[in-house]
Amino acid sequence: MIGLRRRWAYWLISLLFLALAGCGFHLQTGASIPPSLQGIRVSGNGPNGGALAEAVHRELQRDGNIARGDGPLLQIDNAYVSQRIISISPSSGIALEFLDTLHAQFSVMDHHQKVLLPPQSLLVENSFSYNSGNPLATNEQQIRVERLLMEQGARQILRRVLNSSAVRQPQD
Repeated sequence: MIGLRRRWAYWLISLLFLALAGCGFHLQTGASIPPSLQGIRVSGNGPNGGALAEAVHRELQRDGNIARGDGPLLQIDNAYVSQRIISISPSSGIALEFLDTLHAQFSVMDHHQKVLLPPQSLLVENSFSYNSGNPLATNEQQIRVERLLMEQGARQILRRVLNSSAVRQPQD
């Protein structure tokens, strides 16, 4: 009886690991925030600046950053999402696939307004398919795609900021 329970538990755990691996689950790994960026704040403007700034802020919090009023500022400017049709049904003329592109610029300044990282351009693209038979699912899909776009943009911004030698140098 005990052997059967162990075997059952083994298969259940194995199935759980396979399901998690199949859905793209991975443990978060924190990037080390250099001393010159400890307490970094995030601000954004543009139609999607707030959403992108919030996504960056969440990523920083996962890494243990606590924003301080006297900390450096990661400024996100002109953030917006454009959408382009990339596939049209030949029979119905309905758009089937779209390409969403996140555009933004970002820079980092210390609390004295000294530029630590000059303005950098950001472009992140994601495509998605449209199902005209189920518009409610498509609206939910669009929300999910945009959220994913913001998360990818946030990770790309932080990767570029944290890998920049300019922000890793101790500031006088």
